[in-house]
Amino acid sequence: MYKFELRDPFFLPHAACEVSLLLKDREALVLFGENGIGKSTLLYRLASQLPNEEYVIVEQKASEYFYDRPLSVIKNIFLELKLPGFNSMSFLLLWKLFGLEEKENRFLSYLSGGESQALKLVLALCKDASIYFLDEPSQFLDPEKKKILYERLEELRLKGKQVLVVEHQQENLPKGWKIQELVFNDYLLKTGTEWTI
Repeated sequence: MYKFELRDPFFLPHAACEVSLLLKDREALVLFGENGIGKSTLLYRLASQLPNEEYVIVEQKASEYFYDRPLSVIKNIFLELKLPGFNSMSFLLLWKLFGLEEKENRFLSYLSGGESQALKLVLALCKDASIYFLDEPSQFLDPEKKKILYERLEELRLKGKQVLVVEHQQENLPKGWKIQELVFNDYLLKTGTEWTI
């Protein structure tokens, strides 16, 4: 179980923050709210409260870790490195499910938005962690890939992991997941209504 509290009068240049969240074992929580109120910033700040080895984060921005090279090279690098917490079987399964196997000759700079997003998700979701933070993970994905994404996240949850997601849409979210509304009033970001899908 994780309890996150963030009280910061200088959370954003134009906003303070008073948020308290409880994420129980085997629970998925979706932070939901209007654009531009600080949901992504909140997600990163909450993740920073934990030791690095405890969590995985999927950021909204594009990854800047790789030089422009074919996807096949990225795949081989990760399979050969054997990084701590890296599950090669899970990696290969996700690589195939997200359709990257068919694009292996393509250079990173030629990937579409959905393909780039799929690569970020594969590299994050094959790692073993206690909690997964995801900032708008379904952006740029087609309906089939969104379904694959949320099926995988549900599998992780059922294995005892926790999932904390920032999303703008409720479609494709698994039944039983909690939604925590975030509201912005009087220059303050705080929690609003909570409900279960």
